[in-house]
Amino acid sequence: MPRPTAALAVPLAALALLAGCVPLPDVRAPAPEPVAAPRVDPAAVPVASVEVPGVDLPATPDRFDAQTTLRWALDEPIDTVVIAVPGLFGGAGQFAPLARRLVAHAPGVAVWAVDRRGNRLEDADARRRALDGAPLADVAETFLPGADDALGYRAPDPDAHRFVADWGLDVHHGDLAAVVRAARAEADRVVLLGHSLGASLAATYASWEDAAPVDALVLVDGAPGRTGAFGLEDGVRVFGVSVGLPDRAALAAGDVPPWLPFGPDGRVAARRFASAVLADRAPDATAPAIVAPFPVSNEAFYGLANDDQYQPFQASYASIGEATDADLDGNLTAFLFGGGGLASRAASVVGVAPGAARVGWTAGDPALERSDLAEQAKTWLHPDADAAEWYLPSALLLDLVALPPDLVGAPGYRPQADVGLPTLVVGSDRGLLRDREAFAGYLAQREGWPVTLTILEGLTHVDLLAADRNPLAPLAARWLSRLP
Repeated sequence: MPRPTAALAVPLAALALLAGCVPLPDVRAPAPEPVAAPRVDPAAVPVASVEVPGVDLPATPDRFDAQTTLRWALDEPIDTVVIAVPGLFGGAGQFAPLARRLVAHAPGVAVWAVDRRGNRLEDADARRRALDGAPLADVAETFLPGADDALGYRAPDPDAHRFVADWGLDVHHGDLAAVVRAARAEADRVVLLGHSLGASLAATYASWEDAAPVDALVLVDGAPGRTGAFGLEDGVRVFGVSVGLPDRAALAAGDVPPWLPFGPDGRVAARRFASAVLADRAPDATAPAIVAPFPVSNEAFYGLANDDQYQPFQASYASIGEATDADLDGNLTAFLFGGGGLASRAASVVGVAPGAARVGWTAGDPALERSDLAEQAKTWLHPDADAAEWYLPSALLLDLVALPPDLVGAPGYRPQADVGLPTLVVGSDRGLLRDREAFAGYLAQREGWPVTLTILEGLTHVDLLAADRNPLAPLAARWLSRLP
């Protein structure tokens, strides 16, 4: 081919210079159509409870070698089972709002949420009495003062439950593998969906050499290295706060309890459970006097115990409304750990406003308050699995923090870089992992594989599961429909 002549080279160079100075036309693809409405009312999606046997440990009583699964599905052929794995101190019931919406949006999809074996340490009899219609005053007396009260729920005795020290990561992965096999027997495709610490458990399970295989991963506001597999031998960070872990030798010797409780003796979980029972059965009634040092409605009692605005670590709670007729003070802890932005809304209720009879509750601004209080309260009320893990086995966290986030050289695991599963990764600007940079380490490990990252807006860490107008449900439904 002949070379350009000198006469032609000059105008070509001029055009090249112009191309660098003149912007290209800003031609954009049209915005996608609004998300279609769900096929059915999510509230109409039924739930069942099924026990799945897990790893058989010789020192563990048989009733603990199992886990409960809550299963949401419509009466239709099921081709995909999404197995939901809870986060730190999370229970299967926490997934109820998202599960119903995902099933309502996605034909042929069922959601199974795992209630880990640690949940069998809870005082199921006390919970059942509360759910079976015990007087609300008795419910308050049972769960608010703690285990020393005559009616009080019973925290497990560490000396009688030393076998919990054996419940490490391999046991939990083995339990999860049993659920995967059960799902595989009923559907062609099995997807793991992990929230927070559950995202780390799902991701490490996918690398575990003894895993029953799954077809895809959904990691919601969590990833190894950020919400599990921290690589910190001296402890972990939960919502920005260091949580010390027991020494392995002390755990093996029985010198420390084999679990981390959700509050002293599980009292944080107990208080939230009691608030849910009261709010569900009599939302507008005035709560028993033991609830607070000032008059408060049952609905407001639940809101104050579970709303992000009134708790020290906002990301760990849903946004469900705001108090009315309340005397407010600052919430310094929430402001410091809130990460900016909406942390300025943090407040503490210290009494009733002048001239008011009691503290009440309102749904508030729907742009800020994304979850429905009544629906969120019901996540605590399934008789077989509530919204929390009251006692988290320490061995599970000890094993996780000992893993390198990339899993390179970890015995029994393939490196994260070798996991080729299609993966949807979701964060939120009000959650724990708020931008792409928060996922950078995990994304780098998975580079070259089909990984999709989405950062949603306006949802707290728990709103991602609990929100009424939750974009995660149609997003996940659309993503699932496009899997091979």
